[in-house]
Amino acid sequence: MARKTDPGAVARDPRASTRALLLFFLVLAVFLPATAQQTDRAKSVGHRLFCMCGCKQILVECNHVGCPMSAGMLKKLDAEVATGKSDDLILQSFVQEFGAEVVAEPPAKGFNWLAWIMPFAALGLGLAVVRAVITRWNRPLPAPSGADTLVRAPSPDVLARIRQESEEDQD
Repeated sequence: MARKTDPGAVARDPRASTRALLLFFLVLAVFLPATAQQTDRAKSVGHRLFCMCGCKQILVECNHVGCPMSAGMLKKLDAEVATGKSDDLILQSFVQEFGAEVVAEPPAKGFNWLAWIMPFAALGLGLAVVRAVITRWNRPLPAPSGADTLVRAPSPDVLARIRQESEEDQD
């Protein structure tokens, strides 16, 4: 004979409700960290994309009221992250849909490599020019063209004339 259970009996049993509550929090604790990580990852990937509404803001930071693009792009980003695709594959799918201008940072290959190297090259060139100018300023000036000859002692007749004029001045 089957035993009939009273649906109200579970509500009256404090241990059963405690077990149900404990099970709920256990399931919540197991699945919540995975969702938080996906959200953080979605934010990370979203910081590498532009919103395509024309505002030229980062996707996760687009602050236009009623932006026609950001909500759909964020939903697509969350769906792509939820599937477990790599960041590069997610970025590539956005590039295929919206074009290369959706990526906030240029890929470090081909002609775009110049965008990565140019600031450092300009800084290095500027430092080299500053060093050359300072070195040039600190060099001693060259001597006048006639000063490279040795200084000679005056001839004896010039010395005699200097003595004679000195004696006249003292008198």
